Amino acid sequence: MKAVEEVVKIGYVIQKYLEENNLKEAKPKDLMPLLIKKGIFKQDHREGLPLRELLKQLERAGKLYLIPQASFEQKNQNKYWFFNALEL
Repeated sequence: MKAVEEVVKIGYVIQKYLEENNLKEAKPKDLMPLLIKKGIFKQDHREGLPLRELLKQLERAGKLYLIPQASFEQKNQNKYWFFNALEL
């Protein structure tokens, strides 16, 4: 898992992206090009899999709060991950 500081940075990058693009919601695959450009991930695989894997690790560790924009909808076998901008 990535360091706490890097995970918090991801939250800030996502928040800024959502605000600048006036988006109410974004999927992991929408954010991967930005996160790669910022050097957080080296490459994308299967439309956002690296970010989804990180979110799963954070959830299992009880640390999903480190990326407060992240939410999920539980499906039968999988989770549908998405991000919403925080109202500040």
